[in-house]
Amino acid sequence: MAEAGAEPEPLCPCPDWADDQRMAFLFSAFKRSRDVNSSDWDAKLSFWGPALLREAARRQRLTLTAREGASWFRRKGAVPLGLDTVLHDLARRGLIQKESCFAASVDAGWLAWGVGLFLIKPLKWTLTSLLGNSSVSPDEAYVIVERVQEKAAEVYRLCQSHLQTAHPVVSFTQLQEMCQTMCRDEKTFYLCLLQLQREKRVTVGEIDGDKVVKFSPSPTNSAAAVTEIDVGVYQLVKCEKMLSQKVDTLSQEVERSNEDARTHLKAGKKHLALASLRVKRRTEKRLENIEAKLNTIQVILDRIYSSQTDKTVVEAYQAGLGALRESMRDVSVMKVDKLMDQIEQFCDMQDDINQTLAGENLDVAVAVDPDELEAELNALLEGVADETILLPDVPELPMSPAVKLAQAKPEVMDGQLDAALSKLSLSGSGLGGGAASPRGSALLQPAQ
Repeated sequence: MAEAGAEPEPLCPCPDWADDQRMAFLFSAFKRSRDVNSSDWDAKLSFWGPALLREAARRQRLTLTAREGASWFRRKGAVPLGLDTVLHDLARRGLIQKESCFAASVDAGWLAWGVGLFLIKPLKWTLTSLLGNSSVSPDEAYVIVERVQEKAAEVYRLCQSHLQTAHPVVSFTQLQEMCQTMCRDEKTFYLCLLQLQREKRVTVGEIDGDKVVKFSPSPTNSAAAVTEIDVGVYQLVKCEKMLSQKVDTLSQEVERSNEDARTHLKAGKKHLALASLRVKRRTEKRLENIEAKLNTIQVILDRIYSSQTDKTVVEAYQAGLGALRESMRDVSVMKVDKLMDQIEQFCDMQDDINQTLAGENLDVAVAVDPDELEAELNALLEGVADETILLPDVPELPMSPAVKLAQAKPEVMDGQLDAALSKLSLSGSGLGGGAASPRGSALLQPAQ
């Protein structure tokens, strides 16, 4: 396993890496002029350009030099020739940029804070530039533009997650410590900061001799210059950190004095224990004073942060009021009343039209007496009452013995009842002169 920070082993940039003939062509130098053999130039540029960028990304590099690129693709003791031409072509296409030009594209006077890493150039490149030689030094660094943009975006997101929106100012040293895990070296950190400054996401300044960086509140907004409010808040935050450190130190001294007093008391050294307690009391008083000051500063900072929030809310209210006023500009109570009257008028007109279409007044044209209609209706009802309802004949079907027996019994009962009735009638009129016949009485008795 490779050690931490060690460069990874070079990879084969193409399937033809084992083809000696193909690699001999690609490793050879470019022709002096592209007009002599354009296919030779195009083939090598199309191979080495993407290969250099891929390898730099794999190695997590933001810059590269011709010497580094040659070492990345060493094969059988040979290195590719003409990588300076490849770098020229990448720079012409805007994929890479010289470090010196990259730093000069923004106001990077703060680079002097970092001992001018971008200002120190190899002596050989300086001499060739003075002599008018346009060849590229093998040690001249080029910035890979896309890689720097990606890394700068990561740094910006990291800082936005750590900084408060109400106080987007941080010291240069603290920012370096914050980005230590993300930026592999100081040079990477400077490149990211330059890119953020170029994108106007940060501004760099100085407060009381401290180098500070101010971030924009959002990626879509540009970072403003350091204001008096930023200076005041920065000083309060700095004082808060200093007092917090003193509180921690004094708290440790109180604990230490307390332990010393116990130790001396156990050893029988009462006077030393009393001295430790006196030191403890004095330290506690100092601690109380510093805690009171720290509390005051924290209250002030809280109010400042709240005021920033209140300011944002007030601005939102103002924007909402402006939008409401704009939307209600052509609306008034008089216009609304007039509009409602018109709506009511048209609704009444529509109701009249609907009634007319429904034909409610068509009966007026035909003169009909309601009494005549009533008489005609009564005549129809009487005719219906006089009509005989004819029903169909009941079909004759053979009856069962049980039905015949049920029909025969009523005939016998009817005959007996008629005979008894006639006898009763005779006896009642005095024609029989005697008492009723026992048989007739028996017939009137219900069957047992």
